Amino acid sequence: MLDEEESHAASWRCCSRVRPAGSVGCGAFRLACCAVKASMNLRVGRLQQPADLTLRTPDTEALYGPEDPGYLHPAIHQALATRTEVLTALGVSGDPDVPRLMERLRELRDRQVDDDANTDADVPNSLRAEALLVYQSLARRLTHLSSDTTQKAVEREIRNEFLYEDLVLTDQGWMESGECFQGPTILRGFRLFTLTGVDVDPLWQVLGIPEPGLDDLIDVLKEISGTGAAPDAEGERVMLEALRRLRDVLSSDDKPMPPGLQSRLRSLPLWTTAGWVKGKGRSVFAVADSGVERVLTDRLPLWKPGGNVQQFTALLGPLRVTPLDVAGAQVTYETGSADGSGGAALDQPADASLTEDFRRGVAALQDLLVRDEPETAEAFTGWTWLAGLEVRLLPGLRIRLDPGGTYEPIELPVHAQIDRGRNTLFLRSHTALTTKAGTGAAIASHFAEERSRVGHSWRDVWEEHLVEARAGAALTSAGQRDREERQRLAEELRQRAQLAPAAPMPNGKPTAQRGTGNGTTVSAGPIGIVPQPRTGSAPAPTPGSPGPGTQTGPQHAPTARPLVEAAAFDVLPGKVTSLGTPSTPGSTPARTPETARPSAHRHETPLPQPRPGGAPPRSQYSPLGYADHHKEELVIRALRRILQEQGVELEDQRGASGVGADAYDSTGRYYKIKAHGRDVPGELTLTRSEFVRAWSEGENYTLVIASHLEKGAGKPTLRLVNDPVHRFEVEPPMDIRLKSVRDVSVESTVYEWPGTE
Repeated sequence: MLDEEESHAASWRCCSRVRPAGSVGCGAFRLACCAVKASMNLRVGRLQQPADLTLRTPDTEALYGPEDPGYLHPAIHQALATRTEVLTALGVSGDPDVPRLMERLRELRDRQVDDDANTDADVPNSLRAEALLVYQSLARRLTHLSSDTTQKAVEREIRNEFLYEDLVLTDQGWMESGECFQGPTILRGFRLFTLTGVDVDPLWQVLGIPEPGLDDLIDVLKEISGTGAAPDAEGERVMLEALRRLRDVLSSDDKPMPPGLQSRLRSLPLWTTAGWVKGKGRSVFAVADSGVERVLTDRLPLWKPGGNVQQFTALLGPLRVTPLDVAGAQVTYETGSADGSGGAALDQPADASLTEDFRRGVAALQDLLVRDEPETAEAFTGWTWLAGLEVRLLPGLRIRLDPGGTYEPIELPVHAQIDRGRNTLFLRSHTALTTKAGTGAAIASHFAEERSRVGHSWRDVWEEHLVEARAGAALTSAGQRDREERQRLAEELRQRAQLAPAAPMPNGKPTAQRGTGNGTTVSAGPIGIVPQPRTGSAPAPTPGSPGPGTQTGPQHAPTARPLVEAAAFDVLPGKVTSLGTPSTPGSTPARTPETARPSAHRHETPLPQPRPGGAPPRSQYSPLGYADHHKEELVIRALRRILQEQGVELEDQRGASGVGADAYDSTGRYYKIKAHGRDVPGELTLTRSEFVRAWSEGENYTLVIASHLEKGAGKPTLRLVNDPVHRFEVEPPMDIRLKSVRDVSVESTVYEWPGTE
């Protein structure tokens, strides 16, 4: 029998060489085909007519199954693999068309469900596998078109076959195409999903089967909370994956969030340590430190999304979840004396031995992360200040968190805490230096991502003796070396600028310092000036001859000037005044003749978009009682209170570099804050990014001028000016100056405190 099979296969190979491709019509070739056409299928031990045979392809297997006896013998099929037109001429069937595949799909739908099916699924796995083969064949009809058809024709044919019929197999049975979703089955158990895979995606796209959208995710999260009970294991899985999908969709969309979606997110029920918390007025907090979370479980409603809340930073703002800043918490100790009154204990001498061990540990940690976790090491830019911390022992170490609102400040014990204002790592005990829960957690809280991994790495540094093994200079990344070099150069330029003599000016005035926004002056030499960071204190006198009113001789340390209480801005302002003449449609505010529109338009040089959830800056210590960011925080608080009355949410964007604004609200408006402890100076400055943003946004950009924020300096006042670069006189040096900002004839709105409840 084998010899006979080989003989027929050889005959077919011979026939396939009689004429080149395209010459099937030749008489001699037809005679050769007829000589063996009755012996095409020897696998089953008998001959069959060509019309009764079928080529074995993925599509025919989807139609007839893998064991059908009507397939052409594999030896003959292989011999004519490149001459399939011969088989077609002889009447051998090829791939099925769309109607035949749909007929097979209807057969599967109508088939009785096998009683021996896998009990782990509502639909038997055998049925799912056979249906998948048909769906794959239909998808191939869309991606591998024949020469005699068009894409639109095939799509129309397939859509018509599925129309109004339950021919889509889901995890819960057969459904119409409009009753289910495609893609990852993140909502399985709450919504119906088709079979997944890139090989069937073209079919689902033609049928218009979508992936779950934002509204679907929100609806399912509400359904999970509907019982009021704690989510079970499956509900928790769906909740976690739905929140992750929600985060990814919101983060990928750079357009302003629609008000309707904002409202739904603000009232979305959240599972917390106090149960389900619902409603627009809900108070929910988030803390990424697991140790702090355990202590606060019974004291605050802490969000429990199903995983570490750090992965949901982008959702905190839209969901109105308040993050507790453990890294910036106030240091205290068990006697109850806080940071201000317990200075003697907090300012005790550093422990030289612990400090040296800590710095060696930081070097080993940096080395380990650069080698094994380069993205984490590169993202952290504070290696220099971290290695420069001193270590102090403080038995009974505690931190104080202020949740705000109706909640009282909370003190809780911790093993370790970094106080950047004192440049100190406080330890509760010697052993806290080497543990993940101690110094590991304190360091990790200053990383934006991968905090758990950083904490584990700190523990590994000590447990695996990497401190000794990698003694010496830590391995640093190229990015960090570049940053450190730029910092050194900036410091060199700053020092040279301070030592340079003041350059004479035509009008006899010293050069104004750029970028300070407070009208201060510094000397200008022949080199470029790098302004000093803002600290909220009075600037140092200009080197050289003292000007009028400048005090000479020994100078005393400046006296701390407290700001007004933040609670003053929790009520609405007591007085609201509209200044200036309102602009009419079509009118253009006056500008100086020399001011020209910037050549860089919004779409040519786009600025960074506001960060979802906000981006407040890190707090820094100031010896004068407050720094610029403290004043700005008061303004943010007051502005947020005003906007809440209008149903508008405000996000802090001061920590987002290059946005060109300090805040961004839910309607898409940008705000730039100029905060002053006392009177407003005659001029204000804008950076280039702020000017570009203000110019491109026009009336959608608001300058917030705050004054009298120091206690006893007068009535705290906010003045809001829309489109400031078109309403104030603009003097365009390297930075943009707004002239005559005290001019009350400019259209603006003024809010004054004390307020009313």
